Amino acid sequence: MRSALYFPHTEVRSKNVIHTSLLMWDELDYIVPFDNYHPYYTDAHLAEAMDIIGRKRVPTPREQQEVHLAVEELLRGGIPETFRYSPASGVREQDYEVWPQKLLGETWDRLRLEGLTDGQLDNHDYPMRQAAGLTLMAILADVLAGTTQARITDRSLAYATIANVTSVTKDAVKAVQVVPLTLKGIAVDRLPLERLIEFRKREAREQGSDYRKLRHNYLEAVEKHIARISEVEAGSRDRAELDRCFEADMEDDLRDLKRELGFAKREAWLSKDILTLAVAGSGLLAAGLGLHNTPVPEVLTAGGAAALLGGTLGTGNKFAKARYDVLRKHPMAYLYEVGG
Repeated sequence: MRSALYFPHTEVRSKNVIHTSLLMWDELDYIVPFDNYHPYYTDAHLAEAMDIIGRKRVPTPREQQEVHLAVEELLRGGIPETFRYSPASGVREQDYEVWPQKLLGETWDRLRLEGLTDGQLDNHDYPMRQAAGLTLMAILADVLAGTTQARITDRSLAYATIANVTSVTKDAVKAVQVVPLTLKGIAVDRLPLERLIEFRKREAREQGSDYRKLRHNYLEAVEKHIARISEVEAGSRDRAELDRCFEADMEDDLRDLKRELGFAKREAWLSKDILTLAVAGSGLLAAGLGLHNTPVPEVLTAGGAAALLGGTLGTGNKFAKARYDVLRKHPMAYLYEVGG
């Protein structure tokens, strides 16, 4: 999956989610009530990060209808008491408020009929209990993400208490749990949010196909591990062993990458083109210093100078290609480049 959908809030509230998203996904969708909604962030770095990777998603009528059918099915299965809203107690601090535009009017009518919400508040939001509101947003996220997007949340503890969406919870937080396993071989202080933001800016500025390929390779490694741990119980010895092996594999990959890059650099430096350039360069230096008795190679004639320039670019491209060929073989190359 190349992109993710964030839920349940309209603004992303977690730096951890932003950090993970910058590392992994092309885009991070977030659900908004209408097209001209403008998210508000007090943290300048979060705002800048979302300007780069954030993408607004307004539920379409067709998606809202799909959510409505899912809500109907949920209601037919019986409603836990923790879902019921009691308007007599007034708006409570632990209540969850939902934008009315995110769902169909008939869905809100049905929820009111079943006692899961009351009339709209002064800000026009619908109040719900935390469990009901979070479940509703999980259903909405499930519909919008479909099978092509990962889902990510910063409310995993809240979701863990909701029996109907525990699978959603587990899927949503796995990526956040797995990414730190790949970071031990990289100096953590080299991956602050600001550096990731600058790297993604460079990717966009340079039309980043190379950087994007490295990021996708890294993402594929993470996704393979997520698929493995999906088959074992969280907190089990099997899960711990799978995590240990994945972490060791990533450390080995980073170590191999550094060694191969060293070899690639040394081979390029010892190439015939580089040695020719070094000799020609010494002649240029001698001429510039007025050492007229120092022989200047024939390559420094007018015609030769053009050939030398071409040779320089050719060698640079050869080295760049050799380096990129090494990088694209290693899942950890993306983190190596970001942290370099």
